Amino acid sequence: TATWLSILHRHEHLLMFDVLLGICIEHRNGDKTAVCATGDLMCSTAISSSYVMKSGAHYAEFLITGEPYIGIVRPMPGLDAGAYQEEFDFFDDNIYPDFRAQISSDWDSDVHACDFSCGNGKVAWTDWDDILVEDWEGMESCQSGDTVGMLLNLD
Repeated sequence: TATWLSILHRHEHLLMFDVLLGICIEHRNGDKTAVCATGDLMCSTAISSSYVMKSGAHYAEFLITGEPYIGIVRPMPGLDAGAYQEEFDFFDDNIYPDFRAQISSDWDSDVHACDFSCGNGKVAWTDWDDILVEDWEGMESCQSGDTVGMLLNLD
């Protein structure tokens, strides 16, 4: 049940995307709680490096423009963000060695990054050795103007 207090709390603590990786991505109107693409067909990523989720349920909504992939990745504080100023994708196996170097003993699962394709509705995940793309019950694509919610339940 949503209460006014929980709604106010959610809007007072918006997720800040403080790291932008790749090209053709920028903060919308300088607002670090919103990002937008500045070009076509380029892979880029917005990261909230100061918000590490360890337990509980976490929910975010995305206003869709075009056909982006939206997802989540494990925290990698030692990753050199300045090294990735070209196209960037957590599913690019050419840079998996960089990601594998960040693996921590705290990680208790083999899913290191996962995403949802707004273009076809499929989900993908990787352990930075292999990629698995799956259909799922209720799968559907979305289009510009849609809002997509993503729930991560760590409990």
